[in-house]
Amino acid sequence: MKVAVLSLDIEDWYHLDYFRKLACDRSQSLLDGVNVYFHVLARYGIRSSCFVLGELIAALRSQLAEIVRQGHDLGVHGWDHARPLEMTREEFARDLQRCKGALEDAIGAPAIGYRAPCFSLDKDRLDVVKTAGFGYDTSRILFRGHPLYGTLELPDYLEVAPNIFRKDSFFEFQVSTLTLLGREVPVAGGGYLRIFPWLLMRRLITSYLNQGQLYVLYIHPYELSPRPTPRLPAGAPARCRLRFGMGRATVAEKLAALIELLQKNGYRFTTFAALRNELLLQPDGASTHG
Repeated sequence: MKVAVLSLDIEDWYHLDYFRKLACDRSQSLLDGVNVYFHVLARYGIRSSCFVLGELIAALRSQLAEIVRQGHDLGVHGWDHARPLEMTREEFARDLQRCKGALEDAIGAPAIGYRAPCFSLDKDRLDVVKTAGFGYDTSRILFRGHPLYGTLELPDYLEVAPNIFRKDSFFEFQVSTLTLLGREVPVAGGGYLRIFPWLLMRRLITSYLNQGQLYVLYIHPYELSPRPTPRLPAGAPARCRLRFGMGRATVAEKLAALIELLQKNGYRFTTFAALRNELLLQPDGASTHG
């Protein structure tokens, strides 16, 4: 299944977990990176899936409506980037419904997709997502080296294609990692695309693409913004300050190079919502497209 889904988590720099509980100057926004992202995609005629924080919806209302009008898939990323694993089931259900309702009101269309902040999800909370009326989730990532990520086991789901799992009409799309020497290596973008040299990332991603599996990219507006690094809160650890600014100036160029690499390897582009619809049309839930 040589299919790629490019995705953007619409959040600002201060929503990052290592800044979220500090006193950040929220007047310094890097959300202009949303425009940079769609400008790159427009050059290649690619549609994307996006996941937006609820507290940003009112300010971005017209932009979100335009994103949907252009054929992109817009889903939920939680209200304020609080990690679901830090919530009770009841708190999480309220968070989902609050954001889902606000987004659907803004765009005038159903919001069927969800991605947890920091991929912080387990099976118990995935059941909450499914019950809340979503059609798919993309919070599963196999990377044991990250302290914030959840462990999402899917014992009652059918793997209909590599990294695609189904239960009833609900799908889980796993974020891409490469198994190398018995360990998972992230190849799905985010900070790894930003910080790692492109020559290294290209080799890792190419190894993954040679397997012919679903490729999922995730990225954030602050990584694409050309604006200077904002004044970071005084309480931020030195390693977080260093990591935050590394490679930001190169991400738009790397995104274009990644798209061309995917094209060269015979991948076609779609959205999670469109891929879900394709899979639902297949009697066994698996896509037969290239």
